[in-house]
Amino acid sequence: MQKLIKIVVAVAVAASPGVPVMAPANAHTTTYAHKHRYKGRVHYARKYCRRSPATTGKVVGGVAGAVAGPSIIGHGLLGAAVGAVGGVVAGGAIDRTVTAKRRCYYR
Repeated sequence: MQKLIKIVVAVAVAASPGVPVMAPANAHTTTYAHKHRYKGRVHYARKYCRRSPATTGKVVGGVAGAVAGPSIIGHGLLGAAVGAVGGVVAGGAIDRTVTAKRRCYYR
């Protein structure tokens, strides 16, 4: 049992990055200008989007995966750990796609 716990902890540590990956400064802007017309003049605006950490989705997905993992993958700690990791990945992706429209603005 201790070997199994050590393996699960090692996989969990290896699966979670210690340093967040930073994107370039211009990665979240569009390359085209958006036009607005004000009293005959044209005003150009750029679209900016901030990156979502998706914390809520990751927490909910991890808990749901840990609960559903043993019944899907197999009974025991390994099923719960694999389900939790899968739930964190899926929950973060779902949270980012749902909130994508609220994170972008024009300036």
